[in-house]
Amino acid sequence: MSNIYYVQSSINPNGLFADCSYFYDQAGTKPVPEGRLSIPLAAGGCEFAKTDGSELVLLGATYKTLGSPPYMTDGNFSAADEQGIVTVSMPTSRVVIKGVILLFSNPGVVDSLYASSDPEVINDN
Repeated sequence: MSNIYYVQSSINPNGLFADCSYFYDQAGTKPVPEGRLSIPLAAGGCEFAKTDGSELVLLGATYKTLGSPPYMTDGNFSAADEQGIVTVSMPTSRVVIKGVILLFSNPGVVDSLYASSDPEVINDN
């Protein structure tokens, strides 16, 4: 079973990226403290979904294990499912940190893509 974090996103003032805040609840009332997002080693993954009232729609994520070779594969991208949830897989046999870039768009029509800063997810708790 994986942990889920809820993301409240909006277009940042320069209009190029998504400003994001992370929460433990879909209503966006229980903020995650600054720093890494932490999940249990046995979880096997981390999920992201948008909060209620989020300005942007979550489309997918690209992620990479920090310290590994700098190339992307088809195993480093996850599209949002029908419920708008994105899953980032994590190993269950060793502790790793993954940098994650969430991809957003405006609701209704995909006319622009907005990337998040890269929160880090660690499977160490």
